This record gives sequence, C-alpha cells and structure tokens, in this order.
Amino acid sequence: MKEQTILKIGKRRISLQTLLFVLGLAGILLIGISSLLPEKAPEARDAGVQEAEAKAYAAELEDRLQTILGQMEGVGEVRVMVTLENGYRQVYAKSEKVNNDVLEDIRAQDEKKTQEKQVTEQTYVLVDGAGGKVPLVTARLEPEVKGVVVVCEGGGDPQVVGKVVDTVKVALNISSARIAVSRLSTG
Repeated sequence: MKEQTILKIGKRRISLQTLLFVLGLAGILLIGISSLLPEKAPEARDAGVQEAEAKAYAAELEDRLQTILGQMEGVGEVRVMVTLENGYRQVYAKSEKVNNDVLEDIRAQDEKKTQEKQVTEQTYVLVDGAGGKVPLVTARLEPEVKGVVVVCEGGGDPQVVGKVVDTVKVALNISSARIAVSRLSTG
C-alpha cells in the first residue's frame, strides 16, 4: 500500500495528490481564460505617448508661427495658440480580395438575364512585432489643425489682421474661418 502525504490547511486535511491536481486544474483554467481576454490595441497602449507628441507638435507650430508673425511689419509683439483636431494618425497596409460572380440565364427567344455580384474582402497586413502580430504601418499623418488664435499689438489694424490671417492660412493650409486675430492688451 502506498503512503499518502496529508497536508493540514486550516481545519481541513488534504492529500498532496489532490492539492497538486486542483492547482494544475486551476492553472489550466487561467491559461484558457487568458486567451479569451482581449488584447490592448497598440493605439490604446500608446495613448499617453501620442497625446504628448501632439502637444509637442502644437507647441512647435506655435513657436514657428510666433517667430514668422513677429517679423512681419505692423504685427509687433505676438502670441499664438494652436489647437488640434486629433493626434497623429497611422495608416495601415491592407490587402484586398475582390470576387466577381456573373450569372447568365439564357432563355428561349434570345432572352438573356445577367446578374453580377461583387464581394470585396479587406484585411490588415500583419507583421511580427514585439508583442506578437501587429498591423504594418505605411504612413503616419500629422495632427489636423482645428484653429489658431493670434493676439498681437497690430491686431486692431484691419490691414495687419488681413496679412496675419493670410500668412497663417498659407502656412498651415487651413481656412480663414479657423483663424482669429485680436489686439494685444497694453495693460
């Protein structure tokens, strides 16, 4: 007869074999459950980094605009604020499969009925990454500018305002409706 090792846990007595069996079963269940849990998307993991990059991009635009506008005649001291529509966006490589099905029904007396069906299937191209398979990035798009506020000493002069609006419009490729120019207070 085999000798069994009995463990005392609290007020209960459990054999070592039973304990190992229960622990093994619990491990298998945890592995099975972990495969059902959704993985975090790469975008979700990097949200804080993307936000910081977008803020740095807006600050760089503000500095560059402030520099160029400050050099224009009549503008004087200037402050610029740029707001963004979104952060950096990534364009992913896709593969596309198109199936065309044509069904012709030819009847008596030269009657012909044709049905055409087109099915398009798109899938992302995946490559091996640090955390497993990740989508292949083909381009990284800069954030879109939502609006620009310019406050300058010459903001009360309509000619200066017009030049400032035109300069910002061309520099950022946005409409004049997204640009506001005001006079800098002197007090």
